[in-house]
Amino acid sequence: MSGRSKKYQNEKISEDQSVFEETVTIENNETGSDTEPEQESDSAEPLEEKIAKLESEAFEYRDKLIRKAAEFENYKKRTSEEYIRLINSANEELIIKLLPVLDDIERFLKNYSENINAGDLKKGIDMIFGKLNNILKNQGLTEIEVKDTPFDPELHDAMMTVEKEGIEPNFVVEEYEKGYKLNDKVIRHSKVIVSK
Repeated sequence: MSGRSKKYQNEKISEDQSVFEETVTIENNETGSDTEPEQESDSAEPLEEKIAKLESEAFEYRDKLIRKAAEFENYKKRTSEEYIRLINSANEELIIKLLPVLDDIERFLKNYSENINAGDLKKGIDMIFGKLNNILKNQGLTEIEVKDTPFDPELHDAMMTVEKEGIEPNFVVEEYEKGYKLNDKVIRHSKVIVSK
C-alpha cells in the first residue's frame, strides 16, 4: 500500500510523485518510523534497566557521601576534644616539677622566725631559687643577655633614654627587668634603659 491517504488513492500519479512517495517510504523504513510496537518495547527494556542501574549507583554514592560526612564530623569532634584535653593538661609536667619548690617555700615559711641568722636565711633562699631556676632552664627558659649590647626592639623594651659618657648612642645602659626566651621565642622583653 502506498503512503497516500484514501482521498487521493484513486487519482493518477505522475512519475515524479511516484518516485517521491517510494523515497519517503524507504527513508521511513530505514529510520525505523514504521517499526512495530514489539521492537519499541524491546529497546525500552534496556533503557529502564539502565535507569534503574543509574538510580542504584546514585543512591550508593549518596549513601557513601553521607557516611563520609558523618565520619568527618566525628573526626572533627574527636580532635577538638583531644585538643581541649591537651590544653588542660599541657602544664601538668611543669607543675609536677615545680611542686618540690613549692614544698621548700612552705617549709621555709613554717620554720621562719626572727631569730634566724641572715646568712642562713639567704642560704635557704638561694637554694630554693637555684632549684626553681634549674627546673625552668630544663624546660627551655633562658635569660636574654643585655649587658653591653645595642638596643634591639625584638628583645628589649626601652623604659627611657639617658645620656651616658663613654657609651655609644642606642646601647643598653641598664636592665630594669629581665627578659626571657622559651626555646628561642621571646616570651618577655627585657625592660631596659638606653643611651642617647
